[in-house]
Amino acid sequence: MKLMAFALVAMALSALAVQAQDAPRGKWMEKAKFGVFIHFLGGGAQWNERVNAFDVAAVAKQVRDCRADYLILTLGQNSGTYCSPNATYDKLTGRKPGERCSTRDLPGDMADALAGTGIKLLLYLPSRSPQRDQEAMEKLGDVHERKPAPQIFTQHWSAVIREWSLRYKTNVAGWWFDGSYNRAGWDDLTKPNNWNTWAAACRAGNPDSILAFNPGTRIDKAFARLTAQQDYTAGEQNSWTATPAKHPAPKGMRWQVLGFMGSRWGHCDGPRTSDDAMVKYIRTVNAQGGVVSIDVGISKADGTIHPPHLKQLLAIGAALR
Repeated sequence: MKLMAFALVAMALSALAVQAQDAPRGKWMEKAKFGVFIHFLGGGAQWNERVNAFDVAAVAKQVRDCRADYLILTLGQNSGTYCSPNATYDKLTGRKPGERCSTRDLPGDMADALAGTGIKLLLYLPSRSPQRDQEAMEKLGDVHERKPAPQIFTQHWSAVIREWSLRYKTNVAGWWFDGSYNRAGWDDLTKPNNWNTWAAACRAGNPDSILAFNPGTRIDKAFARLTAQQDYTAGEQNSWTATPAKHPAPKGMRWQVLGFMGSRWGHCDGPRTSDDAMVKYIRTVNAQGGVVSIDVGISKADGTIHPPHLKQLLAIGAALR
């Protein structure tokens, strides 16, 4: 009887272990309603000055005041400049510290400013090397983003991401990767460097990090799953019309849509949609199990949210909570 009891206990523990392994990452997103997306991009000789001038305390307060669930912040994009140091990137591209990667660790400071608020921080990166920095592309071993990613590039890019992931650990809850246009470079899992290599780098510091890979705005692709490593939909859209009911996420993925408040990404005009219309849309998406990420314009001087955009965010937060 004792042996049978031990066997039953062992089976129960094994079942629980399997359930834990199969449990989806980022369960916090199940209760989320909306988040704020900030395009903080640039380059040139004044880049470090711009990064140093970014007022993380003020921005964290704005995001908290509008009662958002998360903030997505760009690390960098096609210019080849990033708002955080990365020794691996510098070594691979032959750059000096502070030359392309800023001396200030802006995401680290933002994480500290958000600590204790319950607001999650996610980071944005392109899927490929900086397309406007030809020298960096060559040294990272990449080609045009519409062509399959070379093996050596995926190896190098994963190493760069791994450094950031190990630094931020659980202070970063997830990643949103832009420009995942050509899957052929990552789909062959028999090759050494593939989706799994990339995902492992992202989760080196936080195994619970959620990942999204963006294939573009086409409605038949924006809410698709590109890899088993993807946890939530990229959902890039130019209008606030898509819903989980119309364009459901694949089983096991969380539905997320990303759009802009102004007339285009990061632009300080508008809002182009009324407060009531945005609240109605977000409520519809939430009721169907999705979340809405809202890109806003920011001040070039200190990174604070454009006042008319902040006003609408405050109205959204007040209505939804």
